[in-house]
Amino acid sequence: MEGMSVAAVANWREIVERHRTALMDDLASHLDAEIQGAVASAVLAEREIAAGRIETASREANDKAVEKTRRVIAEALNQSLRRFRHLPAQAPVYRLLADASAPYASKVVVAVVEGDMFRVVASRGVEGLSDDAIESGWVISDAAAVASAVESRDPVVALATGSELSEPLARLLGDEQADAKAYLFPVLCRADVVAVLVAAGAVIAAPVELLCEAAGLKIEALVPEQTAKLIPLKSPELVHISGLNTPVEPQGPSSDTDTSTTVPEPPKTAPGPRVDRRSWEELTADEQRLHLKAQRVARVKVAEIRLYNGAALGRGTFAGDIYGAVRADIDAARNEFLQSFLSKSATMVDYLHLEIMRSLANEDERLLGSDYPGPMV
Repeated sequence: MEGMSVAAVANWREIVERHRTALMDDLASHLDAEIQGAVASAVLAEREIAAGRIETASREANDKAVEKTRRVIAEALNQSLRRFRHLPAQAPVYRLLADASAPYASKVVVAVVEGDMFRVVASRGVEGLSDDAIESGWVISDAAAVASAVESRDPVVALATGSELSEPLARLLGDEQADAKAYLFPVLCRADVVAVLVAAGAVIAAPVELLCEAAGLKIEALVPEQTAKLIPLKSPELVHISGLNTPVEPQGPSSDTDTSTTVPEPPKTAPGPRVDRRSWEELTADEQRLHLKAQRVARVKVAEIRLYNGAALGRGTFAGDIYGAVRADIDAARNEFLQSFLSKSATMVDYLHLEIMRSLANEDERLLGSDYPGPMV
């Protein structure tokens, strides 16, 4: 170093400084890249964690909201059913039916059936119905949807037009949309349609149908049994127990002189109570009443399954396994029906199975799934 000139030393220091600077720059660049990568990875991880937490929280909040809604609807229905029990006459039943159905439909009209006429006795969310129209009513045959609901004793969905509902009701229940729909729910008292609830707008069908079933049961309790009408068989060649939609050919041997009809026996897929084949007229009055009560209970049980298991039924229908989707509810209903009806009468029909087929499976037994045990008799 002592022999080096000042200029050489200065040049050497400059070279060292340049190398040091280059190394520092490279190190800084490397550190910046490492830091940015680490930060990006950390941010991504945090975002994924946060997204997962948000999704979980959202799902939990949605589940809680759904559960709360179910509890609110169930409590409202329970309160309505308790109120039905304490009503002293038919007129308050129809008013309560309209009130209780209002949360599940924008517009509600309850019309009583009087012979070949129907007349409005209660309404909610509807304005402009004249007193004269309420008093006089309309001919059922002039309103195709009303006539269908009365004849079939099943809910009907139709366009809110004059030909389907009558002109006055169509103006009240329809809206500016040409395809506005109306939902008609019959109210039955011992197999007779005594009233029809017509709903329009945003309609949730299951609770309304359940309330109509409850109203029918209350009216039945108010009407003396000796005044109740039992629907006679319309043909000696066909079995027609009130409440069944499709006549069934009689079972067993027949002759030209023997035109008696028999109670239908569904296909026997599992051991069940013994079936006593007798014609409807051969049944005692108590047995006939038990059959009619069994039909009503079957409708109520299936309506409850539809009300409380809407999402599960949708998945089960899509998968072709309705029974697997709501097995616990169907098994509970089957056990109750077996104990309450099938075990008490040898003439009883498995109306619960028929209602499950009609209301849940749309008469397609394949939708119930391979595990469905079939009719109990």
